[in-house]
Amino acid sequence: MTSPLPLEQDFGRLTMSLLADFQRRLDTDLASRGVSGVSRRYRGVLIHLGQTGGARNVDLATAAGIRPQSMMKIVHELEELGLVLRATDPEDSRAKLITFTSRGQALIAELAKSTEAVWQSYCEILGEQSLTQVFSDISRLLDASRSIDET
Repeated sequence: MTSPLPLEQDFGRLTMSLLADFQRRLDTDLASRGVSGVSRRYRGVLIHLGQTGGARNVDLATAAGIRPQSMMKIVHELEELGLVLRATDPEDSRAKLITFTSRGQALIAELAKSTEAVWQSYCEILGEQSLTQVFSDISRLLDASRSIDET
């Protein structure tokens, strides 16, 4: 269904709709492989930890775009699920470093498989070359945004 708005005015709806579609496809693939308990609110934490291997609560909150207090609650829930653990940060004994448990690492591997499945489904729609170009363009937009935020 196309919007009556010009593309530049409908950009926000399209990008949010794409995120919702990605999340739905990811959930469907995870469920098809018997993976449950990976709510959308946990994914920002899990993805960031998957990229860094360990992080402080405040860094996770910044990466997810939420308040540190909210992140503390999410980390506590993930800890109760046995997916992460908190340990003293070797660089600052006052801080806690959040890392994956072996169960959390296995979950990241499952998320990676599901992400690949979603990528493939998008490749079937657009073709790999077009999707790669879209990804490159979106990455450039986000990189430009990060440089503005850093100034």
